[in-house]
Amino acid sequence: MPLSFMRETVTVLRAPLIMKNGQQTRDWENAASHSVANCQVIAQATTRDFDGRVTNVTDRRTLRTMYDADIQPGDRIVWNGSTYEIDGEVFHTPSPTGRISSTRCSLVRWEG
Repeated sequence: MPLSFMRETVTVLRAPLIMKNGQQTRDWENAASHSVANCQVIAQATTRDFDGRVTNVTDRRTLRTMYDADIQPGDRIVWNGSTYEIDGEVFHTPSPTGRISSTRCSLVRWEG
């Protein structure tokens, strides 16, 4: 059962791995997408780099959703019109009481 504060839906982009110039890379032009409901996206931090003007913005968030959500490291997450990369691992955490098992991961977006 979703928690009352997990009311958002995100789109997950998953690109196949291909060989390019002798290295494995993601083929984002052929990415598949699916929606994941019952999510909460929480602000972590944002930073700006200046050189007389804003040259770069980094936006970090935490995505929290249901335990069985189809989210993997390497996916991209589209939320609120912006595309984020998963930064690190995806943690599927069972609840010690069986009541609030969840999946969470860190998201990052760069501009500039």
